[in-house]
Amino acid sequence: MDLLYLLNVIALIAGGILAASGIIVAKKPNAKELIDKLVPYQAIIGVALLGLGAVNFLWWVTHGLFSLLAHSGLFGITIFVMTADSILLGLVFGMPQIAKWLPGVGAAEQKGMELSRKLAPFQGVLGVVGLAAALLALLYRLGILSPI
Repeated sequence: MDLLYLLNVIALIAGGILAASGIIVAKKPNAKELIDKLVPYQAIIGVALLGLGAVNFLWWVTHGLFSLLAHSGLFGITIFVMTADSILLGLVFGMPQIAKWLPGVGAAEQKGMELSRKLAPFQGVLGVVGLAAALLALLYRLGILSPI
């Protein structure tokens, strides 16, 4: 499970950078060329975020996420936000690709694309929150911060 956790953190950092690219470029214009290198992989990052976020969320729910939220404050919130943000950014970035993979599903495809369009205006905020959660999760994983 550690590997999936770390892959989720890495994918969320990449997705957070993509989602918050407008904010990042406004502060650091020279970052645009680096961010442009991630854009071709946006759909892959989205699908990975959606899958990893869902798997990690299910794993944490079955292993006491809600008691973790009650007893371990910031660590529990970090895990919850990281997985939820992964799923939401995954929907924003990955839904067009998923819709291409599942032609003819009709109603499900339509609802997924509609949800993706509704989340798009919040993409920058989701990116910043995702970056913060991923960096905190990485600090916890590396032992720099203690979960208790």
